[in-house]
Amino acid sequence: MRRLQLLLPGLLLLGSATFSLGQTSVNSAQPSPPTEPAEATPRKLLVKVGLNVARPFRYGAGYSGIPYRLPVAVGAEYVLSSRFTLYGQLEADFALARQDTYFQERNPLIPTGALGIGGRYYYNQAGRAQHNRAHGNFIGNYLAVEVHTERQRYFRYQGGSPLSPYSPFSLHRRYTPTLNVLWGMQRRLGRSFLFDCNAGVGLGARRSEANIGYSSGAFNPSLQVNLGLYFGK
Repeated sequence: MRRLQLLLPGLLLLGSATFSLGQTSVNSAQPSPPTEPAEATPRKLLVKVGLNVARPFRYGAGYSGIPYRLPVAVGAEYVLSSRFTLYGQLEADFALARQDTYFQERNPLIPTGALGIGGRYYYNQAGRAQHNRAHGNFIGNYLAVEVHTERQRYFRYQGGSPLSPYSPFSLHRRYTPTLNVLWGMQRRLGRSFLFDCNAGVGLGARRSEANIGYSSGAFNPSLQVNLGLYFGK
């Protein structure tokens, strides 16, 4: 009996050590939980192509009230910081009908086009994030300053016989450079599409057209409205 009392503490200590070792082995054999993938680096360059559906009404798309132009736009935007971007956009109106108008003008294939280069400030990004609204690179409301140039081309009827070897139409060109201040918004439509709409005012330099004796004042105020639907990556 005395020997059993002497051996009992040793047996208990050995059993405890064996149980502890087995528990450690089981825990180490269990696979560690998978780590979450690191967040993808946000894109710093956006390239988009689509339609600026407000362009045909800037110069009067058709005197019957039906737009006769396809307003194609191609643009690129680059992130400078979480709020500032640089962008450029090239636009061209393709004439769907080259009919004579009331003013005896005929549309060339590309009657008007434009080039704009500027910068955007996307404001209230933190507030939009707090309220779970769309935000991030290229997304949100913005203020923009843009150097913009419009180009117009059209044929004007000069009279004469249709049997004459000389064309009764002469080609006219007009350039209108302006500096514009715009307010706008850009949003995603799914993963691959977006819309970008803005409006603002501008001030342009003197413009003239010697062919018809036209000349504007020293400064030319302008109003600009754009509504773009794009495929963008």
